[in-house]
Amino acid sequence: MDNLDLGSLNYLAIIVGVVINQLLGAAWYRTWAKPWMADVGLTMEDMEAMKGTPMQWLPYVVAIISALIFTFVLALLIQGMGANGAAEGLLLGLLVSIGAIATSYATTYSFESRSLRLFLINSGYPIITYAIIGILLAAW
Repeated sequence: MDNLDLGSLNYLAIIVGVVINQLLGAAWYRTWAKPWMADVGLTMEDMEAMKGTPMQWLPYVVAIISALIFTFVLALLIQGMGANGAAEGLLLGLLVSIGAIATSYATTYSFESRSLRLFLINSGYPIITYAIIGILLAAW
């Protein structure tokens, strides 16, 4: 923990990581929209009905805040472990996203009897995204 220095974090890289997270999320869920909606029980009519309500924008606010926190924590881990370069950033991004996000989803989804397809859609996005953000944070 002696290696943690909030003043030396690359805050611009953290912000860029959050932007990458949102852009990749938009592309990911646009690609997987139909199977995702089917597995969570939503229709296009349901999505249209959310327009003009907090449910139209609130999930995006939560997603941005969550991405900021996760990216900040990943930056701290990269700094604390002294990771340098793309390969080490990739490894830490994968380890943290698989170890924290995918395992949590796996437990929750098994108790909720959710589909493997939904698990792969919802966990695939952060695994890929935080692997890329890990590269960014460790190499920048």
